[in-house]
Amino acid sequence: MAMVEMIFVLPVLLLLIFAIAEFGLMFSRWLTLSNAVREGARELVVFRAPCAAGATETAAKNKVIAYAASGGITLGASDITVTGECAGAGTAGTVQADFDFVLNVPFAPSLGTINLTYTSQMRNE
Repeated sequence: MAMVEMIFVLPVLLLLIFAIAEFGLMFSRWLTLSNAVREGARELVVFRAPCAAGATETAAKNKVIAYAASGGITLGASDITVTGECAGAGTAGTVQADFDFVLNVPFAPSLGTINLTYTSQMRNE
């Protein structure tokens, strides 16, 4: 009798355990993404004497990409949006990044992806 009950309960239990682990991994990726975007926003608003908008935007994107890569997230420059570069002191600079997290839960392969996004806004110095 116990074996029959185990046959019914085991798949649900395994699915629940793997779902909890996958949620933990997704949350970790989201925290890495949020920290990467914050670092990029900080790089964006740091004072530069001759401010070149293109160079400042590239520096912010490179900072986000490098920080995210150290946390296991692969981002491209097209995944990052930068606005407000070289806008002057007191104005806001904004960095936003998107990452598609693929759900890999055994026994349920077609769960799809979850779009993780984070936006950070800081005041130009």
